Amino acid sequence: MDQTLDEVNKHCGEQVQAYASCVESHGDSWKTDCLDLRKALTECSDKNVTLMKMVRLSCQPVIDRYQECLNRNAQSPQVCIDALRDLYECTESVGQMMDKMNSLKSKHGPVLPGKTIDETSK
Repeated sequence: MDQTLDEVNKHCGEQVQAYASCVESHGDSWKTDCLDLRKALTECSDKNVTLMKMVRLSCQPVIDRYQECLNRNAQSPQVCIDALRDLYECTESVGQMMDKMNSLKSKHGPVLPGKTIDETSK
């Protein structure tokens, strides 16, 4: 996951800084006041960081459940620990899948549409 955060900072550092500054300076109203900056960061990371895009596609229902829990329990977010654990497990499984795919690519080269890995390595 550290590698992913490094990639986000590399490609979207400006958006990360702007969003973090907004959250810091808006206290209780950051969820609404910083929404546009959050969207910009999400778009940048989805566009430039493959793992983030895959996590969003694969884990969106889990992300939504965690976010809903946080919204319902703003004063006691520790209540959402199970939802956070589920989100962590989902992101880790996507990361492991991406690692396996990258490993296969490095061994066999890119897989062409309509071809199996065995066919592309011949």
